[in-house]
Amino acid sequence: MKSKIIVHVSLLLCLSLVSCGLDNYDAPDAQFFGSIIDDETNEPIQQDLIDGSRIDFVEMGFENPNTRQIHFHTDGTFRENNLFSGTYEVRALRGNFFATETTTIDIQGETEYHFRALPYIRIQNVDITFDEIRGIVTASFTLDQVSGTPVSSVYLIADRNPNVSNILQSAAVSRAVNAVVSPERIFQLEMSTESMVSGKDYYFRVSALIDGIGEAKHNYSVPVKLTIDK
Repeated sequence: MKSKIIVHVSLLLCLSLVSCGLDNYDAPDAQFFGSIIDDETNEPIQQDLIDGSRIDFVEMGFENPNTRQIHFHTDGTFRENNLFSGTYEVRALRGNFFATETTTIDIQGETEYHFRALPYIRIQNVDITFDEIRGIVTASFTLDQVSGTPVSSVYLIADRNPNVSNILQSAAVSRAVNAVVSPERIFQLEMSTESMVSGKDYYFRVSALIDGIGEAKHNYSVPVKLTIDK
């Protein structure tokens, strides 16, 4: 009986020592935040929160370092609060902009950084309005092509969620373009609100997709909130 008690106490002591050892590890102490900016206009490059551009982090100083990934927010900002202070290679990629270079950054405490890139398409002169009598939302806009390849399609999308995108949407209309577009060309898309709940707020957004670039994502306008009173 005495030997069983000794074994039991020994096991508890070992577990206590292991627990103390785990508790001695440092916690993440650094935060990395910022945005992705159009290098010519200095405006944030609007994103798709779910399937949009991402940032890869690789902490230097390890033989086989892991790559961490986060996505940009809808407005083109980002924030990662769980990093250890250190030197990282970071890169924004697989997005709606031309590839950026890998950058080495010393991340200590609150570290701010802004990626600079050129979007494939700029969606400009956006005007989204709701005609209560017709029950129609109309979007007019122009496109400024940075890429020389054709624009595949343009879209007007809507959802109750302010992060509306081509992935997160409850209503959408589109038009095939399949051409290089003049910046003077005015596009107009109309969407019926018949299936929308009257008296509720919806977020509307224009997007455009470039053709001929692998893994290219949609370029977006800023979401516009409209109350659908019918």
